[in-house]
Amino acid sequence: MSLDSQIANRRIKRIGPLSKIFGLMTACLVSIIGMSTGLAPEIILWRAFVSACLSGAIVAFGISVIQVANDKRL
Repeated sequence: MSLDSQIANRRIKRIGPLSKIFGLMTACLVSIIGMSTGLAPEIILWRAFVSACLSGAIVAFGISVIQVANDKRL
């Protein structure tokens, strides 16, 4: 692993768990939108859970792709 890829990986790890943060923010946004439209609480909960899991998984996949792209193999 080269020095540049080590630096990039440390920067990504230093930022924190981006996928969890993004998933929680998505769930909050879905909850606010659901309450403003007057949906039932169980529907809001289900939609928030699904959207948080999907968006968190997509962000985690994107971060892993960035780490692989930064990793230069000899």
